[in-house]
Amino acid sequence: MKALKLFSLAFFTHLLLMVYANTFLSEKLYAAEFPFHKILIAIFISLAFFGVLVFGYLKPIKLPKSVYWLMLFILSFALPGYGQLAVLIMFFLSKEHNVFEKYAKFVLLGSILSIISLYAIEGIPLFHWELRFKLVKPLVLFAFLGGISLTYCTLNWKLKTLVFVLFEILFFVGTFRSLMLLAFLFYFLPYYYDNKLSFERILIALPVFLFVIYLSGNLEGLLTRMGFTFLVFHNIVSVSLPFGFFHGKLLLHSDPRWRIAFMFTLNGRYTYSLFGQPIADFGIFGALEAYLLGTLLRFSEKNKTTASVVLATLIYALESGIDAFLLSVLLLFGGVYYKYSSKG
Repeated sequence: MKALKLFSLAFFTHLLLMVYANTFLSEKLYAAEFPFHKILIAIFISLAFFGVLVFGYLKPIKLPKSVYWLMLFILSFALPGYGQLAVLIMFFLSKEHNVFEKYAKFVLLGSILSIISLYAIEGIPLFHWELRFKLVKPLVLFAFLGGISLTYCTLNWKLKTLVFVLFEILFFVGTFRSLMLLAFLFYFLPYYYDNKLSFERILIALPVFLFVIYLSGNLEGLLTRMGFTFLVFHNIVSVSLPFGFFHGKLLLHSDPRWRIAFMFTLNGRYTYSLFGQPIADFGIFGALEAYLLGTLLRFSEKNKTTASVVLATLIYALESGIDAFLLSVLLLFGGVYYKYSSKG
């Protein structure tokens, strides 16, 4: 139940902050009349989908490994060519025992060097703001590769903390608040599952939080950003119920956050919160995806490393929303790899 307890705390904290921002900072979010009824409906839908996720966690249905691999293969078409190659590589690697443990240090080093090389070639987003939109996809990829590797690496806590701090610096200069949170989760959660939390390890969250606020301008700026995510979410709810709007096309889109922004005739890329994609794609039937998320969270707990990866990904998705890549990570570590890890 450790995963469900921490995820529930994160979910309700995030929901409350989004609703607070929409209520008390509405003048920064709405040019027209405050849509109170839309917000109430969106809160109800969000709680209902959370309830389905919890049900999936408490009453999971085991699926054959082949079903998870089939879902991974379908999701790979969000990135034609490269996606199928990645799934094929992971399929063959999964046959090797403790494959992540064996290669974790190499992938960790490669991820760090890749981010540094990316900045050296393209520039640093902190000094060139327009670069953050160009570099977002490779940075997210290397953040997950590096974070998952950090979870699997057998490093002493001092060296692990040093690597964590390096990731925080790299993502700070990349101006990505969400990736700073993700790096913290990959560092923090293994200690949480091992019952090895100390005051020092908890206190390290404070500078991360302060740097996130700095990138947001101030605390109000951070809350406004979260409030905008809920604004997007309740608009998705309005146009997608009862049977969905995209019918699976959003999940299989190469850049779903751009697609959501385009849907509302806006520029850029907009986050849509955890249940935004299931509702946008499938409407009320998106509850089946919420159930799947709950089952993956439950199954991942058979192994502390897979549990850390799945929980970190779900908490990260509270703001960003689910896409093909994130769902693939959840399927891999919550539906496939925990089976191999638990053998040892």
